[in-house]
Amino acid sequence: MGYAFEFERPAPGGSFGLNTYQMGFVREIMREAGAAAGQGLQQALRMPGFEPGKRTVDMEKFLSNSDWHVSAEEALFIASRLRLAASEHLIAELMSFYDDAPRDVGQWIDDFARFNELSATHDGYRVR
Repeated sequence: MGYAFEFERPAPGGSFGLNTYQMGFVREIMREAGAAAGQGLQQALRMPGFEPGKRTVDMEKFLSNSDWHVSAEEALFIASRLRLAASEHLIAELMSFYDDAPRDVGQWIDDFARFNELSATHDGYRVR
């Protein structure tokens, strides 16, 4: 199983995908960055500036590929938190807890942030 993300309004280049393994790491970073929360999952690091807030997206949208809609506003918030996580070294800090963390996690986060930014001009995206 994998995750396909598709613009709500179709456009060239309007899809992105992650396999289940990759998505597990992306979810971890989204949670730590305060981009997504819920479903009984809590932040481990609780770094200042990454607290979940009113704009934090429900993690349920990223636990399955059940055609969830992520709005343009949600997508921009996710992208901003992921970009902040990269610039503040949150990704490296969290990955230091894993003995076998993949080296590509930063690239997966960058790619997903870019997709979220692009999707904002297409009414967000679907998680399929």
